[in-house]
Amino acid sequence: MGKLTPTAQPHADPHVELVGVTKRFGATVALDEVDVAVHSGTVHAIVGENGAGKSTLGKIVAGVLQPDAGTLRVGGQAVRFGSPRDALHHGITTIAQELSLVPARSVVENVYLGIEAGRFGLVDSRAMRRRLLELMEREDLHVPPDALVRQLSPHDQQKVEILRALARDSSFIIMDEPTARLSADETLSLRRTVRSLADAGHTIVFVSHFIEEVLEVSD
Repeated sequence: MGKLTPTAQPHADPHVELVGVTKRFGATVALDEVDVAVHSGTVHAIVGENGAGKSTLGKIVAGVLQPDAGTLRVGGQAVRFGSPRDALHHGITTIAQELSLVPARSVVENVYLGIEAGRFGLVDSRAMRRRLLELMEREDLHVPPDALVRQLSPHDQQKVEILRALARDSSFIIMDEPTARLSADETLSLRRTVRSLADAGHTIVFVSHFIEEVLEVSD
């Protein structure tokens, strides 16, 4: 088993803490009494080789998996998420390496899927498009709103995932190996986006096995 290396420096009032978290898959111990504190408004990177347990840790924070032992705290309160929806209620979401977009739907439809604007069961497409344009302008993340997701580059698809997280008022975003499918220029662009999100007060957990980009992007 590889070793997880949290890289953020201590600040007051951590947003999320894992204390003594252990997770097993049969005879394999993926996480062995892991302690991590992730502080609000920072980019906290977790680096380790493949199989070190990085993604498992992120999935526990995001409610995809439940720990076998240990405690997860949000804002100082112990919580136990039964699903990603539970985590989202606390402002926590994850952007996985394999994106979870609907390829045959447009950018605006993907961003607001499940939280569509409307009344009496009718979707207000104009209102959603207006909200998306305002969100893109505010966050400086620009993607053609009416384009089908399958027509976008991997980098633009990733922007859609980020916009979807922000549209759901996520303040804590886990990015699992976010540069795996990106070119060098796209990787630089993503790093700028990550820093911009943190500067705006969002908390980013940046999971990677590339030590150079971890040192470049994290606090």
